[in-house]
Amino acid sequence: MRVPEQGYYFDIMLSRCFWERSLSDPAVFWTMAAVALTAALVFVAWRELGNLARTSRADFIFRLKNDFFTEDARRLLFLVDENLLEFQDSEIPYFTIRKVNKPGLHARFEELEVKGTTVSTYVVDDVLLGPFEDVGVFLVEKLITEKHAYEMFYTYLKSCWENPEIQKYIQSVRRQPHDSDIYSSFDDLYRRLRKREPSKVAPLRPES
Repeated sequence: MRVPEQGYYFDIMLSRCFWERSLSDPAVFWTMAAVALTAALVFVAWRELGNLARTSRADFIFRLKNDFFTEDARRLLFLVDENLLEFQDSEIPYFTIRKVNKPGLHARFEELEVKGTTVSTYVVDDVLLGPFEDVGVFLVEKLITEKHAYEMFYTYLKSCWENPEIQKYIQSVRRQPHDSDIYSSFDDLYRRLRKREPSKVAPLRPES
C-alpha cells in the first residue's frame, strides 16, 4: 500500500477543485458555515467578557474610592496630616485633638466642621485603618491593581502609617491577646506601595 507523501492532504485542501466540491455540497457547506459562525460567536463573547470584566473592575474601584472619601475621612486625614492627634493609652483608649497654633488652621477646622476635643479609636478604626486594611486585602486578592492602589490611596496611607500617634495606637492594640497581627494588611500595603514611590535623588552640585 502506497503511503501519500508528506503535504499531500494539505495540497488537496489548497486546491481549487477541493473548495469547489466542498462549497457545492450543501452538507459540507453548512458544516463549514456553522464552524465559522461558532468561532465568530466565541470571539465576540470573549471580547464582551473582557469588556465586562474591565467595566466591573472600574465600577468597583469607583465605589471603593467614593466609600473611602467621606466627610469623616477628610476630617481625620486633616488631623493626621497636621499631626493634631495625640493617643491616650488609658483604660479606654482614645485620641485627643491638640490645640491649634498654626495660622490658618482655625479656618480649616470650621470648613471641615471639626468639633470636640477627642476622637474615638473606633472612629479611627472604621474610617481610616479598617478601609486601608481592606485595600490591602483587595490588592492581594487582585481585585484592584497595585497601580490603582498607589494612585488613589498611597498619599493618605503614608500619612497615616508614618504618623507616630497612629503607630502608638496600633502597637497598643497589638499588645492585647489574640491581636498581635491586627492591621497586618495595613502594614503590608504600605511597604508594598512604598516601593513605587519615586526615589528622591539629591541634585548634582555644579562643578566649581
